[in-house]
Amino acid sequence: MTSFRFHFRPPTSEVAASGTLFVRIIHNRKYRDIRRDYAIYAHEWNVAAGWLQGLGDPARAERLREIEAAMRADLLRLEGIIKQLSVAGEYTVGDIVTEFQKTGTADTVLAFACNVARDLQADGRVRTARAYRSASKSLVKFNGGRDMLLCEITAGRMREYERWLLDRGLQMNTISFYMRNLRAIYYRAVAAKVITANEINPFEDVYTGVYETRRRSLDRQDINALASLEKKIPANNSRLRSALLYFLFAYHARGMSFIDLAYLKKSDIKNGSIIYKRKKTGFYIEVKVTKPMKRIIDGFKSATKYSPFIFPIIDPQMSDYRIQYESALNRQNKALKELAAMAGIEKNLSTHVARHTWATLAKRMGYNVSLISEGLGHRDTKVTSIYLASFERSALDELSVRMSRAVGAA
Repeated sequence: MTSFRFHFRPPTSEVAASGTLFVRIIHNRKYRDIRRDYAIYAHEWNVAAGWLQGLGDPARAERLREIEAAMRADLLRLEGIIKQLSVAGEYTVGDIVTEFQKTGTADTVLAFACNVARDLQADGRVRTARAYRSASKSLVKFNGGRDMLLCEITAGRMREYERWLLDRGLQMNTISFYMRNLRAIYYRAVAAKVITANEINPFEDVYTGVYETRRRSLDRQDINALASLEKKIPANNSRLRSALLYFLFAYHARGMSFIDLAYLKKSDIKNGSIIYKRKKTGFYIEVKVTKPMKRIIDGFKSATKYSPFIFPIIDPQMSDYRIQYESALNRQNKALKELAAMAGIEKNLSTHVARHTWATLAKRMGYNVSLISEGLGHRDTKVTSIYLASFERSALDELSVRMSRAVGAA
């Protein structure tokens, strides 16, 4: 008979310091403890239940959920080890500990994803970290709320998961979002040698594509109409003026994403260029500061005199930069709707349109896809090709209408 359970070990010195958790394994009246590096406070531990409590605390909720996922992974791994040892014959409590320590990295989906997400977040890749957590939590929900071993990600299991998502009415792009992120998690685990890759690709028969919604870029007339608003917006309307300048700067900076623009620092400008790391991909990009860009930067100098940031989007005196950015993004998109109306632009104007527009106009000016891809900071020209294909459909649609009118007129 073998049993195991988590226990809390209080700190040995300072009363306010955190303690640690350990798993006690009992087999044939002998026990061994396995220390885990999960730091928690005494008030976060329920002694009677032998489990965490206080998961609703906003300040600690995310970290406690990650610890809980890792704890469940530990217990799941112990179950598997004991089953394997039981089949092999006699074993000791020391054998259990030895086998457990051979696999030091969490080998369940949610636990592994949380570990990777924590590293990504520390590297500033918050969106990717959030996507990994979201996809792995969806898979856990499909699995009845129980974390799944990474080795259980098989072609058959993923087909079942896809059907489960479809039955809940999810759109194909949402299904693809989950599958692509789970695939990334799976192959990260393979690369880290946490698991061995299955002979059959688990994601071969499930949808991992992208159904392209019609994207609209601005043409030269539109972008010039927007630029002309700078002289028409009243000087005291800083909200619309700033929104316009942010959009124009993003365009001039080779379609810079709004999140990268918001986090730009003065120290990123070196020898007439901006060198920054894309939040989405982690790639470094170098952009020459052109005259329009310099003029816009100089226009915000008084507002950012005591700030390390180039633009007054994030206040360094406030702690949560991410919340500030998301609020600013919401305000920016609302302001862009107003600016579009003022400029007589009927297309749906958002922060990402600056990026689409730069790519589209670059292609129409004759630049090749590989150069545009490098300019956008894409990992692969395939991504850029998808971008541009969706843009060019708009031009082809317009051509079709004009050709039809020509025949009608005849």
